[in-house]
Amino acid sequence: MTKEFTVSATCPECGHRTEAHHTKEAMQEAFGNDATIKILCAHCQASFEQPVGLACAEWDEYCHEISLPADV
Repeated sequence: MTKEFTVSATCPECGHRTEAHHTKEAMQEAFGNDATIKILCAHCQASFEQPVGLACAEWDEYCHEISLPADV
């Protein structure tokens, strides 16, 4: 069974809460080991950033446990 990571955030513009589930591979491709995650609100289309530790604490921990290649 594949490990899934949950990214969740609340839009600072409209208050809409969003939650998405990603596999390890999808998380690595989309976010790598960046300190922030860029999120687009599905409700109002506002774009905002969230610290990875708040958006997905599991991914933040995972990135500290293993060495991910730095983004180029």
